[in-house]
Amino acid sequence: MLNRNKNTSGFTLVEILASVVLLTVVISLFLSMFPQMANINNKNGGNLDAANVGKELLVSMKKIKYDQSIALNNLPLENAIKIGTSPNIIISGTYNSNNQSFKAKITIWPTPDVNAPQALYRMQIDVMNSNDRILTTTYGYLKK
Repeated sequence: MLNRNKNTSGFTLVEILASVVLLTVVISLFLSMFPQMANINNKNGGNLDAANVGKELLVSMKKIKYDQSIALNNLPLENAIKIGTSPNIIISGTYNSNNQSFKAKITIWPTPDVNAPQALYRMQIDVMNSNDRILTTTYGYLKK
């Protein structure tokens, strides 16, 4: 009787195939996340740019008096037009920053805030993309 020593160390073909299939599934799941992460980064970058534009507009508008802003004088917007006057004054235009153009809508309340020690007029700045979707909203006050 021949007594052969069987070499039982190592992996069978079925075990190797199962591990390759499992590794392929895991890698494909990770690779499918990269395009989604890139889309999220682009969207967040656009929102961050819009937030910076909103703050730039707020700083520029605070240098302007209420009477000048409703007369469309010295506004930081290009092609500024009044699109509403009742009950609030709404001014629309474009704002260019870092070679990007954003649409902006500035809403100014016509009566001063009663809680302020001096005549301050409430202001809301909406920064929009080219599809008129609001990306960010910033609030501030104008002096008389």
